[in-house]
Amino acid sequence: MKTEFGTFGGGCFWGVEKFFQEIPGVIDAVSCYAGGDTKNPTYQTVCGGETGHAEVVNVEFDPLKITYAELLLLFIKSYGVTLTNNLESQSQYRSIVLYRTEIQKDIIGEVFTERVNSGKKRITTQVEPIEKFYEAEAYHQDYYGACRVGA
Repeated sequence: MKTEFGTFGGGCFWGVEKFFQEIPGVIDAVSCYAGGDTKNPTYQTVCGGETGHAEVVNVEFDPLKITYAELLLLFIKSYGVTLTNNLESQSQYRSIVLYRTEIQKDIIGEVFTERVNSGKKRITTQVEPIEKFYEAEAYHQDYYGACRVGA
């Protein structure tokens, strides 16, 4: 099986991670930091606002079961509109999609244009190429599910 990857951020990565883990065709969703320029960020440095990184989720998926466009549309419906002026925000909680290839970049443009042209709410998600992502600390992985155990 040949898998593909997409990277999405929409606020705290715990909720976004759980959101993707529940989608059929998603193999894994891992909490990470990306979109900034500080090497080897930590939760503390990202929260400090000096790294430029967002809390994101790196999603591995089976393109025979779900396409990148389908994942993107599901993400945009849930996380594509924020209350703040997200385009100027550097908050670690900003809505962001990081693309790996020109094909992903083109798909993002098509999905965003179609969504806006259909009269839906304005999309405030940033779009950037992914240069590098850094996996979040082990205690952040599967955190949302871990918090619910015994709750």
